[in-house]
Amino acid sequence: MVPVEGEEKEKAKCNYCGDLFIYKQGGQTTSLNRHNDLCPAYRAFMRGKSQGQGTLNFEPGSSLTSVCTEYNPEETRKIIARMVIAHDYPFRMVEHKWFNILMRHMNPAYKFIGRKTIRKECIKVYESEKELLKKSFRDVEHICLTSDLWTSNQNLSYMALVAHYIDVDWVMQCRVLNFIELDPPHSGSIIAQAIFECLCEWKIEDKVISITVDNARNNDGAVRNLINKFVARKVPGFISTHFHVRCCSHIVNLVVNDGLAPLQAFISSLRETVKYLKKSPSRMYKFLKVCKTLNIEPGAGLCLDVSTRWNSTYKMFDSCTPYRPVFHEYADSDMNYTWEPSHADWNMYSKVQPILTQFAEITKVLSGSVYPTASIFYPYIVTVKMEIAVACHSKDSIYQLWHTQ
Repeated sequence: MVPVEGEEKEKAKCNYCGDLFIYKQGGQTTSLNRHNDLCPAYRAFMRGKSQGQGTLNFEPGSSLTSVCTEYNPEETRKIIARMVIAHDYPFRMVEHKWFNILMRHMNPAYKFIGRKTIRKECIKVYESEKELLKKSFRDVEHICLTSDLWTSNQNLSYMALVAHYIDVDWVMQCRVLNFIELDPPHSGSIIAQAIFECLCEWKIEDKVISITVDNARNNDGAVRNLINKFVARKVPGFISTHFHVRCCSHIVNLVVNDGLAPLQAFISSLRETVKYLKKSPSRMYKFLKVCKTLNIEPGAGLCLDVSTRWNSTYKMFDSCTPYRPVFHEYADSDMNYTWEPSHADWNMYSKVQPILTQFAEITKVLSGSVYPTASIFYPYIVTVKMEIAVACHSKDSIYQLWHTQ
């Protein structure tokens, strides 16, 4: 309590809640002491003081305010586990010296957590979130699936299975159901079995109405096997007519890869150029010096493509085009560089670049996962068809080659 100046009667103000009380110098303090026993703000302060330190309120949507609450090591582990998951931090991070210094600075009661402990905590978070998602599926009427297989740079094969659905609030949702290593051979029956086991684990086999996969023979076999499994299980309401959806984005990828056949020499030259320059810091430094000499802004730099993804090849085209004069100048100063694209290759690319830009836009739009694509692909396909029809009437050799294909 502190005296309040400027009042007609002597008053004291509580330091914690701000309430005012009349008092006399030398008088009794019974009412003041009674208030100390009942004041919630003072009691909260004393609880925090006895625990050594307050903690910060990090609840979503709340401001960062200091609140006097009891330190909870279990809750702290959960928050750290979610942080590790959300930001892809290594488990070993919790053993780092400065992480522990930071945590103890924020709360001296913090106790050291090992990487094995936080790994177990992350698995608990995963299992908890999985159960919540399972419960949410109970209110979902229909689910559409997408699946893809690919091989990593370590020559390991993986399969992902993703669920797309509209929740009870009419919001489109997208959730990864499974991400597994799939041992060869990748036959239709093996792929179908892996998918069906996942659906049974999530208890949603009676809600699936379609699956979208790449346009490949093993996927055709996988979908046939899945249909047979659904029919054999007599899944209520299952209709096989439109169950198999071929990925339009993958079909576009196949079409463009065929169309890029006349540009293979150009693609190879750019690919080897980017590899050669990015492999050595000294070469890259020399390349940037040439850019500066020619007054060309380096920008985002050179991009190396992935041979199976044509849109990454387009990004390589796009990143290399501003450096066309730099490649020529650099070739004169480095005798080991022998992959400079020819003048004819650049001219050929400049002719097809507008059509490739259209295909790149289509690929980007059709690869979206947070909005429906089945209803929007047709106008894009028609636009490209008209572009190609106009190009095929040209007398340029590359267009004539497309026309014969």
